[in-house]
Amino acid sequence: MDRYMDTFIKKYKRAITILVLIGLAFALGLTWRWMEGTPQYALYRIGSSLKNRDFETFLLYVDLDAILKQQVAESFSTLFKASNSDSPLGKLLGPLGEVKITLIPGVHNGVAALARQELEKYLKNQNNPTLPSAFLLLFAARFVTRDDLSLVTLKKDGDQLRMAMRKAAGTWRVIEFNPEDTQRLIREYLLH
Repeated sequence: MDRYMDTFIKKYKRAITILVLIGLAFALGLTWRWMEGTPQYALYRIGSSLKNRDFETFLLYVDLDAILKQQVAESFSTLFKASNSDSPLGKLLGPLGEVKITLIPGVHNGVAALARQELEKYLKNQNNPTLPSAFLLLFAARFVTRDDLSLVTLKKDGDQLRMAMRKAAGTWRVIEFNPEDTQRLIREYLLH
C-alpha cells in the first residue's frame, strides 16, 4: 500500500503542491475578508489614515457629522444642566427641566464644514504631529462588540476615550464619542 502511495505522490506531486497553494491562498483570502469586517480593522484604518494624513480615508471610517451633532447637543445640555438655580439662566431654565439642544440644519452644516476644514488643514500641515504607528490605537484599545455595535475604549496613562462604532454596509464607522471623556480631554489638553 505504501508503494502505491509513494508512486501516487511522485506522479502527482506538482498537482498536489498547486492544490495546496490554491487552498492556502483561498483560506488567506477568506481570513482577510473576515478581518476587513471587524471594528479592529476599522480602528487600524483610522490610525493609518491619521498617520498618513489621508483625510478621505479617515472620513470613510469616522462619521464626523453624527459625532459633531452628538457632541454639540451634549455640550449645550451639560452647560444648561450645570447652571446654578440661583443664576439668571438657572431661574429661567429651572422650571423647564432638562433642556436638549439640537442645531438647525444650516448651523449644523456650517459647524460640520468648519470642523472638516480644520481637521483637513491640520492633517495636511506636515509640521503637525500625527500617530507614529497605525497600530498604536489598536494597542490602546479594548473592544466590546455585539451584533453591529461596538464599544471601543482607548486607555493610556489614566486618560480614556470611549467611542461607539456601528457596522453599516459592511464597514465599521465611529458614530459617537463619550461626551464626558471628550470634555475632560479638551479641558486637559487643549485649554490648559
